[in-house]
Order: sequence, then structure tokens, then C-alpha cells
Amino acid sequence: MFWIISAILVAIALAFILPALFKSDASQDATREQNISIAREQLLELEHRYEKGGIDKEGYQSSKDELELALFNDLKDTDAIPSDSINKSGSSSVSTWLILLLIPLIAVPAYLQLGNLKFTTHFDPKMVAQEAAISTMPLKADGTPDVEKIAENLKAEMNANPTDPKGWFMLGRTYMMLNRFSEAASSFDKSLSLRPELAETKLALADALSMNNNGQLIGRPRTLVGEALSAEPTNITALWLSGMAASQEGEYSEAIKHWNNVLPLIKDKPEEVAAVEGLITEAKSRLGATDQNKVSKPSSETVSQTEEKKDTKVAEVKVSVSLSNDFANKVSPDDFVFIYAKAMTGPPMPLAAVRKRVKELPFEITLNDAQAMMPNLKISSFKALSVGARISKTGDPIGQNGDYFNEKSNIALGDSISLEIDQILTK
Repeated sequence: MFWIISAILVAIALAFILPALFKSDASQDATREQNISIAREQLLELEHRYEKGGIDKEGYQSSKDELELALFNDLKDTDAIPSDSINKSGSSSVSTWLILLLIPLIAVPAYLQLGNLKFTTHFDPKMVAQEAAISTMPLKADGTPDVEKIAENLKAEMNANPTDPKGWFMLGRTYMMLNRFSEAASSFDKSLSLRPELAETKLALADALSMNNNGQLIGRPRTLVGEALSAEPTNITALWLSGMAASQEGEYSEAIKHWNNVLPLIKDKPEEVAAVEGLITEAKSRLGATDQNKVSKPSSETVSQTEEKKDTKVAEVKVSVSLSNDFANKVSPDDFVFIYAKAMTGPPMPLAAVRKRVKELPFEITLNDAQAMMPNLKISSFKALSVGARISKTGDPIGQNGDYFNEKSNIALGDSISLEIDQILTK
């Protein structure tokens, strides 16, 4: 369709150009005919005067000779023009055909080299809309997307068009990026009320409700996850969250079953496989401990609880965080600082995390089970940790190339460490 329209436009352009190129030959023929017509009229008038006696024979003959000589000279001049004009006419014809050929021959390769072929050979309205959105996306002074402004714009659009389920879903996603979980849940809820059959929306709402309740999936979130899993039995997110919900309620066998169903679906993603296997290992250990507690003597149980309380007292790491002077002028006071602890072996996701702002630097914090990202994965369950601090301009908890950070490994529970943010993250 694009090339048909282009050909039509080229034809229209040539329609304006070609008449002017052919006009010169026609004007020369018209001049020759006009000279002959004038000579005939003058000859008729001369003969009329001679017949009426207005001029004698000698005068008539003299005037006739002059008229014929003048006509001969005119015809000679116009004949001379064609002899010269033959070349011009030929040249004009060549020029005309060159124009006919060169316009498409130049325009088409130029477009193929400089144009956007995505919108001609593979036109996709969604891609066009996406590029248009990117071109109009509000940006911060440093060139990164202004997510707060994006949320405000989306909120205004949804107030004007509250029956758009996709719009509410997008607004919910934006609020999740900003860690505004309550507002995200409200947006997802409105989207779900308009399209109640969508498993994706149910899972997003369950996630937002859980994050707004310290990661707890018990109650409505688990119900939503169960409905999504019933509709889509191989949905990875639904299986993952079903396992998390079961684990939180002490149903470790159920959790292991769900996570085992996840593994074949993510076999080509080693990091995710490691994370799920870590969850399964943890659930099995807890399942074994639960079975053991059922047959233990009360005195042994009391001793075990006492030892657990003793271990809990030291299940923390104290972290002092500062910023290198080399990076002080490269960050904004409102940029986010994430302080986290991860297991040296096992699941790659953070076990505990705290978020602060650059303007609060330097500061000291304590990482312990109270900041657990997931209730069944705590730092008290691991002997060796990696502890780090990272500055994110976007507020994204996942590290991005160019973030400033520092991280130390083989940290034991009860240690106190200092982290100066003085490195640039490269993946």
C-alpha cells in the first residue's frame, strides 16, 4: 500500500513538470503558422488595392516582392530555429525521459537508505503507538523517564476515561514501579472489575495486595492466585505465587508441588531455576523440621525454641553506608539507595532489603529478618551473605548498568561492615 501511494504521488508530480517540457516545440509551430497567416492577409489586401486602382502594376509588383521576401526571411528564421531546435528538442526529450526515470530511481534508494522501513514493509500500529509514546514520554533532567509524571498523566487519562481496563492495568503497573502498592492495588481492582476473567490482572492484584501487606499472600491474594491458576494451570507466576502462599501457611508439601511444576517451564533460565530450587530446598528443610517437632519430647522442643531465640538475637548485619566523593556530584539527593543482603549460595533474590534516599547518606542500618523480602526466606537461615548498597535513579530494585554500588561477600551473621559506594555496575 505504501509503494502504491508513493507511485501515485510521483505521477502527480510529473503531471506538473512534463507539460512545461513539451511546451517549447508547440510554441515554435504556432509561431510559424502565425507568420504565414499574416503574410496571406497582407497579400490579399495588396491584391485588393491593385484591383481597385489604388496602386499601379509596378507598385503592386514591388510590394508583392517585398512581402514575399519578408515571408521568406521569417520562414528562414523559423526554419533556422528548428535546425537548432532539433538538438534542443532532442535534448528536451532526453531530459524528459531522464526525469521520468531519475525521480523514482533516486527517491526509492534514498528512502531505503534513510527512511523507516518498519512502517512500510512491516507496518505495526502498536509499534507506531509505542514509538509515539516514547517520543512524548516525560523525562527528568538527566534524561531518565519521569515515572511520577507518567503516573500523574495516566491518572488524569483514567479519570477522563474510567471504563478502560487496559488503562487501569497500566496505571497499576506504574504505581508498582513507584512502590505505591495501595494505589496499585486499587488500579488493578478497577481493571479486574471491567475484565474479571483475566488471569494476568488477578495475579497483578494479588501481588500488589501482598506487597502492601509485607509480602503476605494469605486471604484474598491467595484466592486470586488460585483462580488464576485454575484458569491457566501452566502460568509460571500463578504457580510461583501459589507455592509462596502455601509456604506462608505452613503447607510445605503443597508449596513444593507447585514449585516443582514451575521448574520444567523455566529450564532455559538458569538463574530462575536456582531461585526455585532454593525455595524447594528451604521448604523441604522446614517440612522435615515440622515432622521432627511432632515426635520430639516437650523438653527437647523447649531447648530447640530457646536455641532459636538465641540465634535470632545475632541474625543481623549492621551496615554503615557512605558515598564516594567522586560520585557525589553525579547523583541527585532524591535518588534511591537500596541496601540488601543475599545468600552466598541458594536463591539469587535479596533476603532482606531497605530503601533510602541519597540525601540521607551517610547512615547506618541493621539488616535482619524484619526486612525479609519473603517470609520463608530470611537471613537467619543462611550462614554466609553478600551485603551491598546500590544507588538507582529510577527506583528500580533490580540493578541496571550504570548504577553506583558496592558489595562485600562472605559476611556472617552478627558482623558489622562499612560500604562506600564507589563502583559502577556493569552487567
